[in-house]
Amino acid sequence: MSKNKILRYKDKIIPPYLILSISVVVAAALGYFFMTWIINDVLGVEGTYISTTFEVVGTVAFMVIVLVPMSIVFYRIRKKELNILYEGIQHLAEGDFNYKIPVKRRYSLAKVYANFNKMSEELQSVQILRNDFINSYSHEFKTPIASINGFAELLLDKTLSDEEREQYLRIIIEETDRLSKLATNTILLSRLSSQQIVADTEEYDLGEQIRQCSILLSQNWLKKNIEFTCALPQVLYKGNRELMQHLWINLISNAVEHTPENGEIAISLHEEENEIIMNIADNGEGMTEETLKHLFDPYFQADASRSSKGLGLGLSIVKRITELCNGSISVESEIGKGSLFTVKLPK
Repeated sequence: MSKNKILRYKDKIIPPYLILSISVVVAAALGYFFMTWIINDVLGVEGTYISTTFEVVGTVAFMVIVLVPMSIVFYRIRKKELNILYEGIQHLAEGDFNYKIPVKRRYSLAKVYANFNKMSEELQSVQILRNDFINSYSHEFKTPIASINGFAELLLDKTLSDEEREQYLRIIIEETDRLSKLATNTILLSRLSSQQIVADTEEYDLGEQIRQCSILLSQNWLKKNIEFTCALPQVLYKGNRELMQHLWINLISNAVEHTPENGEIAISLHEEENEIIMNIADNGEGMTEETLKHLFDPYFQADASRSSKGLGLGLSIVKRITELCNGSISVESEIGKGSLFTVKLPK
């Protein structure tokens, strides 16, 4: 019988101490019957004090001969497994969160190794998030602060006209608003990244919610004279209202931002057998294949000229919310013709 079969039964790990206990009983029984057979049948000294002594001594001796090697083997196996775990902990202590312990079923610590690997993955994701936050957020944070500082200094000039002063104050207000949105969206994305369960769910009309989000953003698309059409029938959905509102506002805002003046945006919602489908199409500039690959990455902005307007977080938030809701989001886009975003949610 192989080691794999010894340590496993019906796909369940058998601890070494249990195997050792069974071995003690088996060795004692074999030793007793073996010595009894020798003394009684071979030597013919049955029923004497000497025979009883030989039986006891022989049984103990047989157990020692069997158990000592087995104890050494199991000690080495357990020591090896503990050394593997110790080595993994050392890697994590040194900041190597990519390190994974190979999990083999014959290991008695297989479940411990699996949980160690999960912990390593979590630490790795936290490390990546922290690095992205430090690099991207600090870069995005500097731009509006520099603008606010620069225009605030210009306001100290007493020779400025009222028109110039008003223009600089508007820029400061816009940059302050951008800083506020940057902080809010970064905190929201960080919270969503660690969230695993959607709580506080209720059944409500999804079509009405999308309509209300469109009205909230009407000032943005009216300013660009965008033709905004909606086909939003009543569709009942059980979810978290606040979370879904973030999804629709970010998705619609993205469409408005990338649609030119006098452009078109069309939103539609319908149900299929097992899912709810929402489409939002625009006739904007479209996206390249390279842009589509990184579209949902935090702080990603395809057009550097728009970096002063966008934050690069909206679609990352949209992606994460759809994942939390066990849904999906896909994009079809063509340069010069626009883009189509499709959100699918399970009923």
